[in-house]
Amino acid sequence: LLLRFERRWWMAIPARDLSDMLFLLSDAAVPVWWTQHPSDRDVLTGWLAGPPTHAFAALDEHALIEVGLAALADIFAKPVSLLRRDLTAAHVTDWAKDPFARGAYSYATLATRTAQDVLTRWDGGPVLISGEALYRGRDMGTVEAALASGRQTARTILKIDT
Repeated sequence: LLLRFERRWWMAIPARDLSDMLFLLSDAAVPVWWTQHPSDRDVLTGWLAGPPTHAFAALDEHALIEVGLAALADIFAKPVSLLRRDLTAAHVTDWAKDPFARGAYSYATLATRTAQDVLTRWDGGPVLISGEALYRGRDMGTVEAALASGRQTARTILKIDT
């Protein structure tokens, strides 16, 4: 879920300084949210994956946006009507309904390792590629994988032994 608001209302929560909030983990229906920090964009991204998504499989985009707003209202103890009023744009990407993704945000194929070898090979030129799809560990397709891949690329640039 991508939800754009009139303002970054989550930064005005009394008794909490959330000005540098990156990720928020909760027990809400949409349990994971992240901001665009350090950008000043008024966008929250909500994420839900795995077996819990089955409960929402029949919902259309509008209904999924409402689930997201209700989750944020629950997390921040704010009225849904207030969040809905401040919402200026919204978009849902439903990987389960995408005919090309076939339910997966990211996944390995039989050709993945070969492709990773090609994409991570550096000839000393100006372009290096990194990202979650190039991570060789078990957590491919995650933020942790993207960070680990970026770190490996930085080590390559700096010529640090791994």
